[in-house]
Amino acid sequence: MDLIESFKKTVELLRSNLILFLPPLILAYLIPAALAFAGLYIFAPMLIAAANSPAPLLVLMPGSVVGIAIVLVLALFAYAYLLAGWTGMNKNAALKGRTGFDDFWVGTKAYFDRLLIGIVVLAVIYILLVGVGVAATFVVILPLIMRLVPAGVLAGGSPTIPTGLPEISRIIATVGNTFGIWLIIVTLAGLVFLFTLFWVQSAAIDNVGALRALGRSVSFVKNNFRTTLGLAGLYIIATGFTAAIFPGGGGGGGGAGQAGYGFSLIIPAPLEAVFRLLITTFFMLYMFVIYADKKAEPPQR
Repeated sequence: MDLIESFKKTVELLRSNLILFLPPLILAYLIPAALAFAGLYIFAPMLIAAANSPAPLLVLMPGSVVGIAIVLVLALFAYAYLLAGWTGMNKNAALKGRTGFDDFWVGTKAYFDRLLIGIVVLAVIYILLVGVGVAATFVVILPLIMRLVPAGVLAGGSPTIPTGLPEISRIIATVGNTFGIWLIIVTLAGLVFLFTLFWVQSAAIDNVGALRALGRSVSFVKNNFRTTLGLAGLYIIATGFTAAIFPGGGGGGGGAGQAGYGFSLIIPAPLEAVFRLLITTFFMLYMFVIYADKKAEPPQR
């Protein structure tokens, strides 16, 4: 089944399963509110303790680190839980044509652990990539800093401004190397994202663990690379169109500087949230339909 046929099927499935909009609504609005409420009760006692301490910074700094860590862990568990339930609903909609909220609870029980592990694994990969980029940038910049900082600064003397072509050439080379490093890091991160695009669908439809789902997603993308690129292109077009009619994310409040976007003067701002919700819900189901249909197709000879 090609992208167009999968698109039509997804539209029909979404029209008959409007309950699929509920989990992303909870994820977009209820979860942030709950995390903010939890953060209030986490940070308020810490602030009170710091205000009544003779050394407030000694209380505030480690307390802030612990508080932020707790909120991040809560956010991780909440996101994985909602995603697991939503995954169960999308799987049933794609395979059986119908879903209900009972499938949400089934999904939370069946997929929560594996999705949580998968999210952590992907987060570690991205963090390692950023860490490598920061370390490589430091290695590139440090020799230039050591060369440009006059020795008199360390002895308390007045700094001098280095001049001359060699110094300018080194600065240009350092900037170019730093740009190249981060271009490589961003490219690698983009490839990781692209080849693991269908890992949630694999975890649910193939009923495998997180690591096997990540591996199967890589194989699926390799075997269906044009389909994956087409899906990515459609998503970019959809999000770009939304950004065009809601310039600056405000929709309807673009101001004179954005008068060229005529739609922004007609469509009210609240519809931006509707558009983004529609795009998110549609493409989640779209990916399940594509994965299920491609897996059901006989292998090409």
